[in-house]
Amino acid sequence: MKILEFPLLCRRIDENTILGQIIGLDKQLVSDDIRGLTGDFSEYIEKQLQRGAYYEPEILQPSIKTLKLTIRPHYQEKQRIYPVKESIEFPVYAVHGSNEQGFFECFLPLLDKSFYFYSEKDLDKLIEHFAKDVLHNMDPGKIYSLLQSSAPWLESVTVKVPRVEQPKTKADDFSHLQMLNSVAERLPYARKNTRLVLDAAWERGEFVDKLISFLLTGKNNVLLVGNSGVGKSTIIHEAIRKIHQQEKSQEDFERHSFWRTTPARITAKAKYLGEWQENCEELVSDLVHANGIVWIENFVMLALTGGEGPEDSVAAFLTSFIRQKQLQMISEVTPEQLDVMRKLLPGFVDHFQILPVQEMNTATMLKIFDYYTAHAEKHQKVSFSHQALETVYMLLDRFVRYERFPGKAIRFLNQCVNKALQTQQSIIDPQVVIKNFSRQTGLPDILLQDDLLLDNKVLRKHFSDRIKGQDHILDKIISVIKVFKAGLNDPNKPIASMIFAGPTGVGKTATAQTLADYFFGIGQTYQPLIRLDMSEFQHPGQIYRLIGAEGKLVQFVREKPFCVVLLDEIEKAHPLIFDALLTVLDEGILIDSTGRVTDFRNSIIIMTSNLGASQRGSVGFRNYQTNDFEAGIKAFFRPEFFNRIDLILPFYALDQNTIREITLYELSHIGTRDGIKNRGLKLSYTDELVYYIAEKGFDKKYGARPLQREIERLIVAPLARLILQRPELYNQEVLIGYEKDSVVFV
Repeated sequence: MKILEFPLLCRRIDENTILGQIIGLDKQLVSDDIRGLTGDFSEYIEKQLQRGAYYEPEILQPSIKTLKLTIRPHYQEKQRIYPVKESIEFPVYAVHGSNEQGFFECFLPLLDKSFYFYSEKDLDKLIEHFAKDVLHNMDPGKIYSLLQSSAPWLESVTVKVPRVEQPKTKADDFSHLQMLNSVAERLPYARKNTRLVLDAAWERGEFVDKLISFLLTGKNNVLLVGNSGVGKSTIIHEAIRKIHQQEKSQEDFERHSFWRTTPARITAKAKYLGEWQENCEELVSDLVHANGIVWIENFVMLALTGGEGPEDSVAAFLTSFIRQKQLQMISEVTPEQLDVMRKLLPGFVDHFQILPVQEMNTATMLKIFDYYTAHAEKHQKVSFSHQALETVYMLLDRFVRYERFPGKAIRFLNQCVNKALQTQQSIIDPQVVIKNFSRQTGLPDILLQDDLLLDNKVLRKHFSDRIKGQDHILDKIISVIKVFKAGLNDPNKPIASMIFAGPTGVGKTATAQTLADYFFGIGQTYQPLIRLDMSEFQHPGQIYRLIGAEGKLVQFVREKPFCVVLLDEIEKAHPLIFDALLTVLDEGILIDSTGRVTDFRNSIIIMTSNLGASQRGSVGFRNYQTNDFEAGIKAFFRPEFFNRIDLILPFYALDQNTIREITLYELSHIGTRDGIKNRGLKLSYTDELVYYIAEKGFDKKYGARPLQREIERLIVAPLARLILQRPELYNQEVLIGYEKDSVVFV
């Protein structure tokens, strides 16, 4: 048997009458003594529970305090204010305590106001602020009548809740509404494990109240408009929860039900022409019977789902139901999605009340950090140091620009707490934060920490060991890293945009891979290099496959915003694609047909090209001049595209020494494969073998491209046969040489 204790605020009306009110509920009862009052409330709540309502105390371990304010009531007529002669002392009674979500809440019952707070040292100031705000808009007559009220005190109402689920009343039973139940889920969810789940709209009470007013008072359709991460969904969840709490306490009030769905779910079952329209009609009918308000996710798709165009889409079909007040809808969009929706179906948006949601300022965001850390410390026993929170804010503000506060902060803090719980850490310091951020983005510590200095020699050696025969480009590659490290790269553009120009097989792709591994390769399970063959996009109709809503480039970058994008053989793409890429190079973003913004500001754009290398001669071995490449690129691309490229790096033909260095470098990587490491084998190679592989693996036309294939054919395949034939081959050194026109193993 579960027992709940509800805080009861009591005050005397006269000598024989006591008025009581449960904190957080609108219901009031009177009785001649406390025992009768608590008994009446207990009986009332138990009856509501039996009818299917779900009650829970708004705050736990409540206490009451009195704060006396000096105010001067006034009358207001239009723009003029007429204060009374004398100021008065007004007692404000505040009931406060922690709530089920782990943070603190305060109620001012006589003023019908509540608010959240973090620290009790700020409580008096907050009470004064909110009380004066309410009293400022209150008529003097109402103020003087409240002064006549006696001082309240706190009691508790004990309610026994059976563990057996009570049968639902007919009013709350929507199981017979088959279409509604098949395409939507009901909200709010049953609140289980709320201590581990954060859905509180901290510092968003103003928007929650406005949304409730729009939904209930005006019976409006509402569209929340704000950038990704500002908390639109959380505001909707909190408004639904509050409406649910308010209405369940009113016995004779017609309750609203709330449902959530998507355009795709609405039309999913339709197989035949006209069937989805019938589904929509049945859905609207079910919502009318349930007095339902539906939350539509992916709002823009309403105009792109159903028919062949927006004019015969689901949105167009539902317009008449919205106009006739048969359908009440709520959704959230970004400003870009709103613009797209206005273009697709202008009249549809006009049926919605727009509620703009702005990003939080720094001071408010720091309060959110305090709320979150207090919750984590209380319920998960994980605490953040002050320096750790400063590091979180700095990293997210600088690097994660594709989302807004507070959403990106809450998500990252959740990751830190979950990792701390897995590793049984109780304190999260700046190093832990940086480690988690590095794991999420792939950025190395040296690029994230200002106190770590770049060593030019170490940096140059890192790239020279991996990029063979192109020493002239190393300084420019290193310069990109230094600018990023110093925080001097343009925050509204990609980190860098470059063209690697040169013949086939001279290391352009290998350089891009090396740069990707250095920038974004720390602790990543995915490959930070996104490679697209632009010869697949030679037709204007193929542009959608690249940068449309389901395009390859858009999908890759949305999944991996910290990456290197390699557009191979860029000159083979259709010119329309160059125009589309102008926005990416200039603004660092790409907006698709549904209004979704794909952010490239944490990526490096690299394009490879053979322009200037198409003259006669061997592709991988002809000597080229820098001017050959730049002149060819400048002649091919329009000036507005060419001028947006940060760097043009020429790649020259490989000499014989470089060929052997690359061969030895590739051979050394065979020893890192699992089959070799697990057997403890150490591989070494004779000079004759290296010369032979270098000769066989390099082609005058394709440069170094065939090398890997020849290594697999001449070394890896025979080595695999040797290991399988000799299962006892463990912890030995294997010398691989070349004798009498064949590869030998010793």
